[in-house]
Amino acid sequence: MYSNIPSLVLGFHGCDRETARKIITDPTCLLHPSKNSYDWLGNGMYFWENSPQRAIEWAQKSKKIKDPYALGAIIDLGNCLNLTDIKHALFLEETYKTIKKSFDITGKPYPENTEYKRDLDCIVINAVDCTTEKEGLPKYDSVRSPFIEGKPVYPNAGFFKKSHIQICIRNPNCIKGYFNVRNADEKFDIP
Repeated sequence: MYSNIPSLVLGFHGCDRETARKIITDPTCLLHPSKNSYDWLGNGMYFWENSPQRAIEWAQKSKKIKDPYALGAIIDLGNCLNLTDIKHALFLEETYKTIKKSFDITGKPYPENTEYKRDLDCIVINAVDCTTEKEGLPKYDSVRSPFIEGKPVYPNAGFFKKSHIQICIRNPNCIKGYFNVRNADEKFDIP
């Protein structure tokens, strides 16, 4: 009942400038969901909430991207697995326990998380769909979570330089539109 976040959010996706141009100008062109085994919020399209700087920084570090760009998106999170909400964190914990039992029974080694490859988190998030299906609940359209990253802002700080809110869109219909990101210092003549 309280899984819908009742507003639109701005998300920013790091990609190649040409990819962004195609997506903005051609309504049939869509972002492809990431399906890596290490994607910490599971399968889907990844965005930084309200942070074009983090999106462009990520694109600049990617070896696959020639002309880094931050693509803006207007997003309705829909039925959101919001990991800032304790009930969703507890649901995730229960999903993990089920997966752990499965690995214990089969004797397979557990997937592990490292700093940038989150194989265990990916498996748990992707398993949420199976759990919701068994319980007759609707699938989640999106996953939203804080990510603590980087060095402390100052000595002994509880704030970190690269912390952000990450959004993973599982249902492409949550993306209501795309836009070019403009710099705050740009001047536009309004006709």
